[in-house]
Amino acid sequence: MKKGLILSALLLTGAIPAFAGVDIHETTSPQYLYNGGYSDEAIRLIQYNKAYANGADLRAAEEAKAKDRGFMTKFWDYIDPSRDDGRYFNRSLQMSNPSYEDL
Repeated sequence: MKKGLILSALLLTGAIPAFAGVDIHETTSPQYLYNGGYSDEAIRLIQYNKAYANGADLRAAEEAKAKDRGFMTKFWDYIDPSRDDGRYFNRSLQMSNPSYEDL
């Protein structure tokens, strides 16, 4: 009786983690991150990082918007480096498909 109880307890503890599995795509979805208390900026950066890892070019629209800024805005960005110039996370990135050389 005791052996059967111990054996069944061990088998059940091995099966419990299988019911609590969460997919990586679910944990990086914007809704899941928002419900987890992450800020909008953190969610945006996570989505950019995920797209970069998959070889998608998610930043093209923001790069074009950053280049089409007025003279005064560019001047204030130059004077005050703490201003958001729209190029954060867009610097020196060479978009390519993942390969074995990335490992």
